[in-house]
Amino acid sequence: MKKSIKTVSIILFIIAIFLGIRSLVKTGIGKLDTYLSISLRLNKMLNPNSIDNNSIKKLRESLNYQSTIWSKKTIPFSNIKNITISENSKRIPVRIYTPNNNNKLPIVIYSHGGFWIGGNLDTHDTVCRKLSQNSKAIVISVDYHLAPENPFPIAVNDVYTVFNWAYKNAKNINGDKNNIAVAGDSAGGNLSTVVSLMARDKNGPSITCQVLIYPSTNIFQLNSNSWSQFSNAINLSINDMEKYISLYIPKKEDRKNPYASPLLSKDLRKLPDTLIITAEADPLKDEGETYGNKLKEAGINVTITEYKGVPHGFITMDKITSKADAAINQISLYLQSQFKITKS
Repeated sequence: MKKSIKTVSIILFIIAIFLGIRSLVKTGIGKLDTYLSISLRLNKMLNPNSIDNNSIKKLRESLNYQSTIWSKKTIPFSNIKNITISENSKRIPVRIYTPNNNNKLPIVIYSHGGFWIGGNLDTHDTVCRKLSQNSKAIVISVDYHLAPENPFPIAVNDVYTVFNWAYKNAKNINGDKNNIAVAGDSAGGNLSTVVSLMARDKNGPSITCQVLIYPSTNIFQLNSNSWSQFSNAINLSINDMEKYISLYIPKKEDRKNPYASPLLSKDLRKLPDTLIITAEADPLKDEGETYGNKLKEAGINVTITEYKGVPHGFITMDKITSKADAAINQISLYLQSQFKITKS
């Protein structure tokens, strides 16, 4: 009798574990990769964080921690320089990754994520190392000024300033001024999108292509289906996003500006070829895809790839999902094809 009770208890325990794991990975329309989901949820349980009760300093520290906790150790990279760009009284720190000693290398201007209030050169250092090494391009990572101390449009103008600096000084860094791309994730995807619009509107230098990794394209209204489905997403809730947006652009009317919400732009013609990366369990998924489809309607060559089983921010999670490196590899091959780089 005792043996039967023990067997039943073990079976019930196994069932409970199975159901528990199943509940952890379910998202409502699909499921997250198991190991990734458990890692993220356990971290959230052990490190609860409320956006409403934190100072900007604490909130920024938390965002930066979340951007690095799931990232592997950095890969070796021999040529990295930290400099400060001074243009029109602006001082913008950048980190320049040069993959080899060749001349006239293509250039990628990279804008990090962090919801316009967090992130820095270190949080996305591994991503930039891999992009430079794999794409055989110089990557210039921009440490743009953060909100709320520096509200819209300061960050956008910072990235555009660095883009123009790269064009003017390409020869000095062994770069090719006629082969410049812009790339970024999340808020950085938003900034990269806007820089492409600005370059077109201001008759600036030509941009070879843009790579937008789960970009925010409509901060005026968070009303897409994916925002409804993932309003309480594990690492980005709608309440949190509304708070981030209010810190970046306090006045709601200003959020209609296409340089804030590029999806609301009435003219998307004459923009560069585009690669858009989205994540299946991401509130920003639909606005990224919708922006890509609008670009297609405007005659732009666009590739949209959705990565299954991963949430917002997965590009910095190579420690817990192989899809981070898969996306980096896809981006690198795309950049090589746009830059007309052949394999050596």
